[in-house]
Amino acid sequence: MSVFSVTNWLTSPADRDIITRWTIGTDQGMSYALDVPPPPDTDNWEFLALGDTGDSDAAGPGISPQDAVAQQMAADADLPDMPGRASLVVHTGDIIYMTGERRLYDRNFRQPYSAFLTPESTVDDFVFRMPFLPVPGNHDYYDLGGWARWLARVPILGAGLRAIAHQLFAFSLPEGGSERGRAYMQAFVDAKADTREGPLLYQPGERTRLPNRYYRFQRGNVDFFALDSNTLDAPPPSVDQKQIRADAAARVEALETRSRALDKELRRGQMSLDRERKAQRLEAAGDPERRAQITQRVGAVAAAIAKLLSALRAVESPSDACQSAVDAVVVAERRWSEGAEDFLAADASTDADGREEAVGAALRALEEASDEGCTALRAVEACLTSLPEGTARAQLLGARGEVETGFDSWADLVTPTPPELSARLHRLSEEALDVQRELTLERRRTHYRPEDHDAAQLRWLEESLAQSERERPDAWRVVYLHHPLYTTISNHCERPDVQAVRENLLGLLKDRVHLVITGHSHAFEWFRSSLLPHTGLFVTGGGGQISLRPSLLEPRRLQRHPHYYSALRENGVEECAMGGRGPVAEDGEAGSVYHYLRIEVTPDALVVRPVGVRRLATGYRREEPMPVYHAAHLPPARPPWKPRRLVRVEVRRNQPPRAEWA
Repeated sequence: MSVFSVTNWLTSPADRDIITRWTIGTDQGMSYALDVPPPPDTDNWEFLALGDTGDSDAAGPGISPQDAVAQQMAADADLPDMPGRASLVVHTGDIIYMTGERRLYDRNFRQPYSAFLTPESTVDDFVFRMPFLPVPGNHDYYDLGGWARWLARVPILGAGLRAIAHQLFAFSLPEGGSERGRAYMQAFVDAKADTREGPLLYQPGERTRLPNRYYRFQRGNVDFFALDSNTLDAPPPSVDQKQIRADAAARVEALETRSRALDKELRRGQMSLDRERKAQRLEAAGDPERRAQITQRVGAVAAAIAKLLSALRAVESPSDACQSAVDAVVVAERRWSEGAEDFLAADASTDADGREEAVGAALRALEEASDEGCTALRAVEACLTSLPEGTARAQLLGARGEVETGFDSWADLVTPTPPELSARLHRLSEEALDVQRELTLERRRTHYRPEDHDAAQLRWLEESLAQSERERPDAWRVVYLHHPLYTTISNHCERPDVQAVRENLLGLLKDRVHLVITGHSHAFEWFRSSLLPHTGLFVTGGGGQISLRPSLLEPRRLQRHPHYYSALRENGVEECAMGGRGPVAEDGEAGSVYHYLRIEVTPDALVVRPVGVRRLATGYRREEPMPVYHAAHLPPARPPWKPRRLVRVEVRRNQPPRAEWA
């Protein structure tokens, strides 16, 4: 079986299962309200918004895009020793990629946002220093299909690939799942919130839990409504159920055909990669200078593993996870030591004819040992979830980073992947993920039942908005959720989940809500829509997930997707700005631009400023105003597509949102 096989990666619970399992309480009319502290100035304050973040482990060693975005966010936040004013963060979901697994909550959430957490926080008990309020995304509900479970049981499959997975894949290789959303709920939601009377008290620095998977809160002059859009894509019971299932079955058949084709392409890619790596090993075996460099790297990795083992053994009162990590690192150390001995013996051989073959075999064994080491690092991640901030944790984090860097450096020297092959595999894996995500959605639809329609959440939103209008008519109303109402990003634009969420929400939001903030699409987007003419519509899906995506409004893509463009126009889109994969900076830098939103609240306006964080060859830099592409209008033919720098979008009551450009 191929490491790249793309059959049945992901599974996701049916809407009805999420509703039954994770909606707190059963009484009608529950408010699901959160009582958060007021801002310093109730009329003039700032908050931050971001989404699609939890992908740091996929970036390899070093600072990930998520880390870089989080650092800039902390600088804008009202935290000790920081100059910022923002006193609240909202997160639009996809907290942890690929499959919401608990093991990754340390690396992919706790570490990047450590400035927002108390030092005593652990994955089992996040305590925020200021309100940090998420909603779940689709990846936070995913579990593993057969391929991923099989891969996790064969740690040396594709020897050496784990150390360089970040070069080949558009995502991290999963080893566990969310347990149908359990990891998210345990991290953020108070499971006993239904036993309380009145709003759930949110106490920064003490206890910071949410009342439900969807909820509302007031802060200053803003009423917020946080939705779980994962259960808002099912049609109402009045639809033709047989037709829904039939359409989904047809779509599944087409997607499975594409999945098999991708599988073949990826298998060919793996064979090319295997041939290239074998050739690289032979080349290294015949090059004395390169063998000397390899000897140094082998020693450096051995020293790093020994340091990691020492750091693990220094943990006082180790948890079962930490003890398991010790056992895993002991095995990795032994395997690496055995491979190193074989390599050194082969390198020192005076038998010139047999030396190259022996060195090549030893290098292959070291590649397998590096996979064992990468598996051990996963066990270390599980250990880190239980450790509070302190010397032991800091030493373990540092040692873990040295081992990861060592394996990455080793792989780059011994079997470097040609850039064109790496890019091809990355592109194919990206498309394979898109296919698997769509398959997950459509397979759920083939079993559609009326109870998949989350009528209770929609009723709650209607009642909550009506209460806000009645009791706080002058308040701003802000809704945030994962799935966008509109997107131009090619793998989500006018797809069934986006269309269905829009159909379920449009009538509730119109003429009531001033700002809608979403994620799901890996980019920044702002829309003006004739169907929501006075609402600011933003997609903030570039908070750290590695693979940002292009817009189908780009001229070369528009020709391939004219029906999606027509659907956008028919559903009210009049203007769009988009950024992430491009535009190129004025100085020629062409790296991806990740981002978050900085939102200023005043009595007269909501002012939304996107803050770009561009990835450079040697680091990151802040880009504000953010570079975007702008389509000032969407005519029947090709729309304008102009690179510009967006300073801000201003949302005022009963007026169309207005952009300011640099």
